[in-house]
Amino acid sequence: MRYLSRKKQQGIALIVVMLVVALVVIIAASMTGRLQLLMSRSINQQAIQQGLWSALAGEQLVYNVLEQDYKDSKDSVHLAQLWAREGMVFPVGNGMLSGEVQDLHSCFNLNALAQDSSSTTNSTTKSGSTREQFEVLLRTIGVENYIAEQLASTIKDWVDSDSLVTDSLGAEDDNYRGKIVPYLAPNSLMVNITELMAVEGMTGAIYRKIRPYVCLVPSTDLRLNINTISTEHAALLTAAFNGDLDIEDAKSILNSRDQEGFSDVADFLAATEITALGTLSSEIQAQFEITSNDFRALLIFRADEQEFTVQSVFQRDSQEKLAVISRQFGAIQ
Repeated sequence: MRYLSRKKQQGIALIVVMLVVALVVIIAASMTGRLQLLMSRSINQQAIQQGLWSALAGEQLVYNVLEQDYKDSKDSVHLAQLWAREGMVFPVGNGMLSGEVQDLHSCFNLNALAQDSSSTTNSTTKSGSTREQFEVLLRTIGVENYIAEQLASTIKDWVDSDSLVTDSLGAEDDNYRGKIVPYLAPNSLMVNITELMAVEGMTGAIYRKIRPYVCLVPSTDLRLNINTISTEHAALLTAAFNGDLDIEDAKSILNSRDQEGFSDVADFLAATEITALGTLSSEIQAQFEITSNDFRALLIFRADEQEFTVQSVFQRDSQEKLAVISRQFGAIQ
């Protein structure tokens, strides 16, 4: 009996030992998992910090380039300058920094729709409203007429300062309150181009189609730098002349530029294709310039299959001081 009791006690002891070992293994596994999680978080945070500071280093590089170009040529901004070079890649640490800089006067400023100042038109003067020009731009790049008219109205209602519907195609608070997730029209200038996706009538397909032609400047001015508009975006010139300038003629004018662009606006307006249009209104002529004070830089840092993106907007003020006025992290455009 004593023998059996002792054997039974040994069996219980063995079970207890096994339970203790199992418990230790579980605790050890849990600690290992937590340690791996903490290490992963630490590595990710380190990568994020490296990406952040590397991208900001690229921002400083763009700042220096813009400053140098301005010192070299205060009276002209053109595609032969350093800021406009494409395909530049710089090694930074264990990664690579790349990016591009866009002149925000080489695209249609959607905030200009807020002022939409229509001008009178007579038999000898070519003129039109900003909204009409935007409609022409949309139609020229292949957007249907009805959609073009609707977006010109709804975007104007989005950025103007009142709560009144522009016309039967416009949209204000009542239209947006009825959404599955209701919201209100801001009735202020856009600060991020992705706001377009919230505007009545906008779709993903249309957004992708018009995105290369539109941008945001923190003002209601519509100014186009004739030296930085690419030939691929010649539709901007067609729109600026209210559709009177054929798209092929617009491309021909842009292709005729010297390497450093037009010497002045008068040189541009003297092009045969433009003089053939007749007398232009002062409003149309005032749209064009050969300088720019607003730029957007898209900077991408890649390392270890990870990517970090920052978008920075630069503006030069009336005191000739350049500054970053907005910064967005992430690749959303």
